Amino acid sequence: MKKFIAIYIDLENVAGILDLDVMIQDIILEENKEDSEDYVFAVKFACGNTNSITKLRDQLINYNFEIREAPHITGKKNRADLIISLDAFEKLYLEKPSIDRFVFVTRDSDFSVIMDVLRKYGKEVWLITQEGDEQRPIFRNCTDNIIVIPRIKSSPQTEKHMPLKQKPTPAKIDTNTNENIEEATKTDGKDKMAKELFMKVLVRLDPSEKHLLNGIANKMRQLDKSFKIRNTNYKKMTTLAKEFETKGWLKTKKNKDGHLMITDLEAD
Repeated sequence: MKKFIAIYIDLENVAGILDLDVMIQDIILEENKEDSEDYVFAVKFACGNTNSITKLRDQLINYNFEIREAPHITGKKNRADLIISLDAFEKLYLEKPSIDRFVFVTRDSDFSVIMDVLRKYGKEVWLITQEGDEQRPIFRNCTDNIIVIPRIKSSPQTEKHMPLKQKPTPAKIDTNTNENIEEATKTDGKDKMAKELFMKVLVRLDPSEKHLLNGIANKMRQLDKSFKIRNTNYKKMTTLAKEFETKGWLKTKKNKDGHLMITDLEAD
């Protein structure tokens, strides 16, 4: 199942404190559903005075964002809110593509108008904004979810009881064969990636809930489309989960359908 997402960035409001890599990761991990979904970022639009995006420009280019110039017309005000709002309304009206979720990255309350319209027509609306603005009633009353930028900038929650930096599982190799050594190094690197992705998902889960391992694996693949557990020494997600369980970071058990579940993220 695919979920189509549109992201609109109001550059002058957030450019200095936004990390796109972590923002995209946060959007994926904020999703509560554990069903297998493929998130398609169908619209990526950034608008504002482009003189303000020196540090952000490379990230915008790497994520294929459309960058629209919106110079100041009078005083400090530009037309970014109007340009973005019209583009979002056009997507709603034409349904090409049909968007399931609209994400606005801004502090400007003028966007509450288009947000409210989108929700009225059954669209999901998320806001990514600076700390403090998430409490403003005008935003809370026109959105389905609000993400605060400081949490994005500093990356998802710090690992409290699940330290990650463990040595990769060594591969069994013939040390006299350079080709084998090189291949083992690559595999160990993929093991490290598996642990890092696994941890990024785990620290965002509700520790009081049970979580299907298949759902966690899906989120890992969303974070890194190149990741495949079969290319690691673990071979299966169950092996990776059991290693974390052995370290005392979580507990697992099978549900009635025989699927492995994470049941305790606060295991000693």
